[in-house]
Amino acid sequence: MRTKLLLLVIFAFSSLCLFPNMAQEPATVVLIDGLNSPRGISYSPDGTLYVVESGIGGDLSVLGPFDGPVLFGFTGRVLAWQNGELTPVVDYLPSAQVESAPGAPIEVLGTMDAEVAGDELWLLTGHILPNIQQSALAIGLDSTTYRTKYVLDLYAYELANETDSTGEYLSNPTDIEFFPESKIALIADTGANVIFRKGDDGSFTVLHVWADNPVPAGIDISDDGSTYAIGFLSGYPFTVGAGHVELYNADNNELLVSYGNLTTVTDVLIEPNGTILVVQYATFDIDLGGWQPNTGSLVAIAPDGTVSTVLSNLNFPYSIAKNPTNGSYAMSVNVVGEFGTGQVIGFSLTTPTE
Repeated sequence: MRTKLLLLVIFAFSSLCLFPNMAQEPATVVLIDGLNSPRGISYSPDGTLYVVESGIGGDLSVLGPFDGPVLFGFTGRVLAWQNGELTPVVDYLPSAQVESAPGAPIEVLGTMDAEVAGDELWLLTGHILPNIQQSALAIGLDSTTYRTKYVLDLYAYELANETDSTGEYLSNPTDIEFFPESKIALIADTGANVIFRKGDDGSFTVLHVWADNPVPAGIDISDDGSTYAIGFLSGYPFTVGAGHVELYNADNNELLVSYGNLTTVTDVLIEPNGTILVVQYATFDIDLGGWQPNTGSLVAIAPDGTVSTVLSNLNFPYSIAKNPTNGSYAMSVNVVGEFGTGQVIGFSLTTPTE
């Protein structure tokens, strides 16, 4: 009898590990509150969490990069969070509030990501305004003085090359990730449908380009630098199931596997065992005003392609990061909506990623 009971317990535990949807979702805690349009987040090796705020736009109404005007200002910034203390490290970054449809969430275009590499802090500014020099840049700063060391003008490259041959001159870099112990990085440009490779000398070249507008939004490099994953948002009208994730061999940049049937992927994170955590932003319904609140999620893709929900009913999640000092996770949420409601939440996982 005891043997049968033990076998039942072992089977039940194994089922929870293999099928995490059967288990309770992990508890989340609010790490940082009161943010304005938080976007990319990343951890430095010492466990400092860097958080990008796209800001609240401003008072100047000007023609935006898409249809209609935007409210422009310098309200974006980069924050550092350590030991419960939140400190601004870069301030007065360009920010543009999109004048969306009545009832639709407020969306802000601005700085999109920040990442530390050695003695440098790199920022990405999105496609804020087509006629200002701060649009679509990768900027390398000294991580101590925050003085500018490098400026990579990705928008100028797009204007000169129209990389994806779609007939539109758009550049909107959203994610930068560095190879381990290196200043070589990959940059996802959603507007140009390009992955750039940034050299350690500040140069950059096109690594991948797509002509069918899949919108590469998030990227991550494995801890050993052998593979990298790219998450694709998909283009308008952001159909449910139109997003996907691709995994590449970092040595020859050849595609290893593609995982489909995902929705509006904005970020990815490769675990040591090969599981890929995927942030799904929201569902989109033009008849209901566009992006729908509380429809985002975090899912895990096992190496065999099995997709399991980790967190559901999230309100506009955007970026995920893992603390190298303790293995906990952070994710930016409430990316669009009322100003001051943005958050970074934290949680821990024991299955199926470890």
